[in-house]
Amino acid sequence: MSVPFKVDLSQDVAAVTGGGGILCGCMAQALADCGARVAIMDLRLENAEKVAAEIRKNGGQAVAVAANVLEKTSLDAARAQVEKEFGPISILINGAGGNHPKGTTSKEYLLPADLQKAVEGVTTFYDLDPKGIEFVFNLNFLGTLLPTQAFTRDMVMKGRGCVINISSMNAFTPLTKI
Repeated sequence: MSVPFKVDLSQDVAAVTGGGGILCGCMAQALADCGARVAIMDLRLENAEKVAAEIRKNGGQAVAVAANVLEKTSLDAARAQVEKEFGPISILINGAGGNHPKGTTSKEYLLPADLQKAVEGVTTFYDLDPKGIEFVFNLNFLGTLLPTQAFTRDMVMKGRGCVINISSMNAFTPLTKI
């Protein structure tokens, strides 16, 4: 990967949640291209390792870290691992997020006929499972809050750092079936 700009991040350590995914994996690679030492954090360590290996292959510094953004103990262990490997972070990208099938409708539009009687296999807004919605809320809100709490204390103490929160366009206006 080659970024169309150069920013000197050689003094920075970055952590990217959801870094084993496509979008956040590209962000992690861009940070590494600019010289940052990058912790690729993901629920699936094997996905994080693929991104970290690619960064190392291209001459960058990266470590794969297993982290569950919904578990404080997991994040504390991830922070300890990153600090042992690279030192305290100065850049945090909160990119982990997503949806859940039980938090999604099955049709693009709600029609009056959909409210007349339940149809097997059709999930409307009124049929959404509260547990599915709770999972989506937790992943997308708490999954940003908890990593920020776990990783930014050193930034506050130093008076410098950067936190970037990645969000879906669905945060602004409901998207199809979500």
